[in-house]
Amino acid sequence: MKKLITAIALTVFMAGSAFANSCPMHVKAIDEALATSTASEDVKAQAQALRDEGQALHEAGNHAESMAKLQEAEQLLGIGM
Repeated sequence: MKKLITAIALTVFMAGSAFANSCPMHVKAIDEALATSTASEDVKAQAQALRDEGQALHEAGNHAESMAKLQEAEQLLGIGM
């Protein structure tokens, strides 16, 4: 039983680390897409707001919510990683 709990804890910890490392890559991709996008200004503004919120969540250590916001921004811009 102890091994199972340890394995679950390590899996959760490693998943959090994976999210933490990928947030900056998504922010960079969104920044590049915003610079070249032909989307409307409203769509760009929404994507920028989601990107900013995602970065703030990343900096606060909430990587799962950060990724959700960043993925919303990517969808608006028609990109995906």
